[in-house]
Amino acid sequence: MHVFRKYLLFLLFFSFLFACRKKRCSDGVMNHGETGIDCGGKCAPCPELTNREIAVQDYNDNYLASAISNNNLSWTGDVSSCNPGGVSASTDEKFLQRINYFRRLVGLNDNITLDESNAHKYQKAALMLKANNDLDHFPPNSWTCWTQEGYDGCNTSNIALGVHSVDAITLFIEDPGAFNNKVGHRRWIFDTEKLKFSYGTTDNSMSMGCIGAEFDGNTSFPDFIAYPPANYIPQQLVFDRWSFGLPGSFSSGADFSSASVVMNGPNGLVPLTIVSANTTNMGDNTIVWEPQGINTNSQEDVEYTVTISNIGNASQSSYTYTVKIINP
Repeated sequence: MHVFRKYLLFLLFFSFLFACRKKRCSDGVMNHGETGIDCGGKCAPCPELTNREIAVQDYNDNYLASAISNNNLSWTGDVSSCNPGGVSASTDEKFLQRINYFRRLVGLNDNITLDESNAHKYQKAALMLKANNDLDHFPPNSWTCWTQEGYDGCNTSNIALGVHSVDAITLFIEDPGAFNNKVGHRRWIFDTEKLKFSYGTTDNSMSMGCIGAEFDGNTSFPDFIAYPPANYIPQQLVFDRWSFGLPGSFSSGADFSSASVVMNGPNGLVPLTIVSANTTNMGDNTIVWEPQGINTNSQEDVEYTVTISNIGNASQSSYTYTVKIINP
């Protein structure tokens, strides 16, 4: 009888544990060591994510999660005393997180690190931009808070005014404006050889060090660099200018001067205008076009097929890929 009671208590105990585990693994929350909602850890293994699910998760975990408010930026500088100041360590982390997100999105290496040895000159450059409320890669020495180091920073960086830190990175990827039809800012961020970047930022200006061989070293290249990419992309990050580049030295490489671009979407042929075809010395050689009528507001996935033809000085003269625009 005594043995029977022990056995009964044993069964009740483990029945209780099983019931608790079952409840825990169906509570609709990722907790208790789970790696997904109600899966992983002590629950059943999580199913493999689809490419679309991976794209949504990456957008949430690395693009949205890299946002920086003015409070979190914690810029310590001051224009009145020409103090360039600095920003929080978390800003450095989110700066790299945002860059690596965009590079991963187009198939590039996403192991970018921060070049701290040059950060001081880009911080001084950002101060000059803010102090003079102007953008100039070659600022005159009459500028308020002008320094030689700040000048050097301005002419080897992407520069922005009215935004700071990671918002400036997204602006560089968008590359709007009449004078940015070559998408030079985007191309420097997507330069295939890059392994590191540097930067300086205030609360409304940014100098992102990315121009020059000192930032290079990567030797693992994708077949091409397209933006929007040949993959799933959140509709919030699809901009007016589309681009396609091939890895190679920025002083020589693919020749797009006679290339053509054809796009097809849900409604057939997409009208477009090529706005830059063979500008060199801005990262990898790239062709840029502006398509019309792209659907970036759909609740359903929207696909566009792109074909680039008649490319010179390249291993292939034609490439075809599909962009899948999603609402994450």
